[in-house]
Amino acid sequence: MGEFKVHRVRFFNYVPSGIRCVAYNNQSNRLAVSRTDGTVEIYNLSANYFQEKFFPGHESRATEALCWAKGQRLFSAGLNGEIIEYDLQALNIKYAVDAFGGPIWSMAVSPCGSQLLVGCEDGSVKLFQITPDKIQFERNFDRQKSRILSLSWHPSGTHIAAGSIDYISVFAVKSGSAVHKMLVDRQYMGVSKRKCIIWGVAFLSDGTIISVDSAGKVQFWDSATGTLVKNHLIANADVQSIAVSDQEDSFVVGTAEGTVFHFQLVSVTSNSSEKQWVRTKPFQHHTHDVRAVAHSPTALISGGTDTHLVIRPLMEKVEVKNYDAALRKITFPHRRLISCSKKRHLLLFQFAHHLELWRLGSTVATGTVESMCLLAVSPDGNWLAASGTSAGVHVYNIKHLKLHCTVPAYNFPVTALAIAPNTNNLVIAHSDQQVFEYSIPDKQYTEWSRTIQKQGFHYLWLQRDTPITHISFHPKRPMHILLHDAYMFCIIDKSLPLPNDKTLLYNPLPPTNESDVIRRRTAHAFKISKIYKPLLFMDLLDERTLVAVERPLDDIIAQLPPPIKKKKFGT
Repeated sequence: MGEFKVHRVRFFNYVPSGIRCVAYNNQSNRLAVSRTDGTVEIYNLSANYFQEKFFPGHESRATEALCWAKGQRLFSAGLNGEIIEYDLQALNIKYAVDAFGGPIWSMAVSPCGSQLLVGCEDGSVKLFQITPDKIQFERNFDRQKSRILSLSWHPSGTHIAAGSIDYISVFAVKSGSAVHKMLVDRQYMGVSKRKCIIWGVAFLSDGTIISVDSAGKVQFWDSATGTLVKNHLIANADVQSIAVSDQEDSFVVGTAEGTVFHFQLVSVTSNSSEKQWVRTKPFQHHTHDVRAVAHSPTALISGGTDTHLVIRPLMEKVEVKNYDAALRKITFPHRRLISCSKKRHLLLFQFAHHLELWRLGSTVATGTVESMCLLAVSPDGNWLAASGTSAGVHVYNIKHLKLHCTVPAYNFPVTALAIAPNTNNLVIAHSDQQVFEYSIPDKQYTEWSRTIQKQGFHYLWLQRDTPITHISFHPKRPMHILLHDAYMFCIIDKSLPLPNDKTLLYNPLPPTNESDVIRRRTAHAFKISKIYKPLLFMDLLDERTLVAVERPLDDIIAQLPPPIKKKKFGT
């Protein structure tokens, strides 16, 4: 790899916003995530959990609810009282509709996907019909005395459950009338609290309603009689979120203590058909409140104030016990936030609502920023490569202002691309960790790219769980490709042989002399460094100087609100 002078930069004061809502779409295997600044992100779980789309937030939008509807349509609602539908193709807001009930705290789509419910500050529950072009108000349900903080449909679509302050209401959808009102015990650790907030409800097929509340309880109710069936006290603080699997045999809840609990429906005895809900697994992957959870067929998903999106696979549901079964924790965006001017030694930092331009040691200016697609311009200024939200890449001739060629389609989204000087070869990285080299003048893949696709990448390379976000080239060594993700920096030397699965991938020792046959035999094209992490940006300033921008997680945690302190034994 050689020796470089490194500018180790840690003054990029980037702090991701906390996660407020998550919504899983089983049909497309995609996850929508909304953050406290109003940003909405779309993750493709089939494409190595890649963040393929995002909608920039706005200070006027505080999202409190997020859900998918029939036809892969995404809706959100929040404290500004508006229901928003997103255009997933144009990547903008399709329209916004005022619900006229004050701030919206909760939202739920009917089992058939054609109706939308919202719960409002004024105690109203409003039903909207989802039409092909928009949503249309249908009617109000019986108004309650306090805000509606949580909603859930019965799978039949005939009834709904609504969580409020101190009670849960059951409504008949056909009439809009409340048929039951179930008061929740305010007792918390033997002491009566002033209020008990119902943060989440789930309505099961057998008529059971599961509720989670600010008293740290998970409760099971019989909706037919309006009575409490079972109570679990699981936390010394609020239980803030709940999600149930499609089969209704397990559910997950998140607490303000940062703990995620998994409940499963198990047989009372080995030979019995009678089943009961049992708390089986607690997970502590968060430091702060777990504000949102989701339950996919194979994983438990959680997010909260600490900004981490945690995906924990259910080992009993994963067919092949390989790297896909490992815990994933996503903290940073899957796109480049930093650009570098090599000649002037300038760094451009992208924040949510402004830009910062730095010369090493001083701040220069700020400005505004908008979301963009992946773009790459050739050093000679003749070619422009562009990638949108799909996996396609188009190459344009800048001088003639027309399409030159389209790179053959690939199944996984593009995470980074760059055009090499001199050769005008386009290097493309995808979310499944594949890297392609495409000759723009010849309109075909290069021989090196065909060789690496024929042999295949090393299995440890393919098992990395963070996407490549930046690609560059050595100014004096045309055979070198430089790229990085959040946890490694790699130089690919195309003049060396490719590693196979039996070869040590990470940092084989270089040969010390011409007679060092063993080390020379194991030397290969991939030179990897894991010194700098989390790595948001790395590039060459000149042939002997690197700039590396890191964002330590401890620095982010230090800027978050303090977590709930839990007393530990012996302290």
